[in-house]
Amino acid sequence: MVQAIASRMPSLGVNPTIYCDRAYTPPDYAMHGCELVRLPSLQGKYTRAVSLDTMAMLHAIALRSFDVIHLQHAEAAFVLPLLRLRYKIVATSHGNAYSRAKWGALAKRLLRTMDAPFVRLANRVTSVSQLGSEDLQARFGRRVVFIPNGVATELEPNREAYFRILDDHGLEPGHYLLFVAGRIEPTKGAHLAIEAVNRVGCPYPLLIVGDATQVPAYTRELHSLAGPGVRFHDIVQDPGTLYGLMAGAMCLLFPSTVEAMSMVLLEAASLGVPILASDIAENRQVLGEDGTYFRNGEVESLAGKLRELLLAPQAARERAAALSERIRNDFSWDIIAAQYAQLYHEVCTKDE
Repeated sequence: MVQAIASRMPSLGVNPTIYCDRAYTPPDYAMHGCELVRLPSLQGKYTRAVSLDTMAMLHAIALRSFDVIHLQHAEAAFVLPLLRLRYKIVATSHGNAYSRAKWGALAKRLLRTMDAPFVRLANRVTSVSQLGSEDLQARFGRRVVFIPNGVATELEPNREAYFRILDDHGLEPGHYLLFVAGRIEPTKGAHLAIEAVNRVGCPYPLLIVGDATQVPAYTRELHSLAGPGVRFHDIVQDPGTLYGLMAGAMCLLFPSTVEAMSMVLLEAASLGVPILASDIAENRQVLGEDGTYFRNGEVESLAGKLRELLLAPQAARERAAALSERIRNDFSWDIIAAQYAQLYHEVCTKDE
């Protein structure tokens, strides 16, 4: 999201500075019209985000002067009290981190305490989820603007890199099922995808793509469930390669039990890929009446929808093509970036 919005800001009269993790940002990487400030972090499940947010906050206060700061993620709200001493803040929620199974009970309680300062201290608060916006408004009595995630209308698959991954796993374009998640943990539902494929006896392999290091016990469970038709591949950072994998899939299985507004779902839908999605409200918000859903958390329901797709693949592709056109019209990054630019302008020009 940050890359998509920031790259469009110079044409809207905004010159962004982006704080990023030095360990994950190649030294030769650049974004036209944007300054990248690479900072160190303490690598680790519980320390990376906290240390990076702290470093960015200190750097912004001590060494820089900005018109407005856009804070991403509610769990970073612990930096707001100090940032508000100097800056006006736009804050965006990307869903409730404490809903994820990767966190223990204590971590979830601490993360939940961030909601109050996130909503109350920022000058403007937004959410990528309509339901998330309504939830925060109801709990804290303050307006939270719904601004969704978006998709680029010029998605360009990196065919060379995409074919290389397929070759590594013995796959052919159009003849595999795909599951994608940035972090593979229980709420993403990879186990549901594997179990459904096992029940159907699917003739097409299932490729699972994502970072499987977050919850080691869950990763071991997935490998124990997986039959010979299941392939595992590490997270794909290059957008073009990921677009290629999605565009070449026969179907995307999207069994998440918890989401805000998934970029994977939006991008796959914009590419015209048939999708079988859990029927949670957040997925229905994106796919609408054009989506194909199964009952959340139910393997047999997913297996049934997969059987239907395998029997009528052409009908699924036609449905996906109609959905693609609507997604590209309704969720354009150009429109969404303009909304944020307007929000920055309002915050900068009003006394608060």
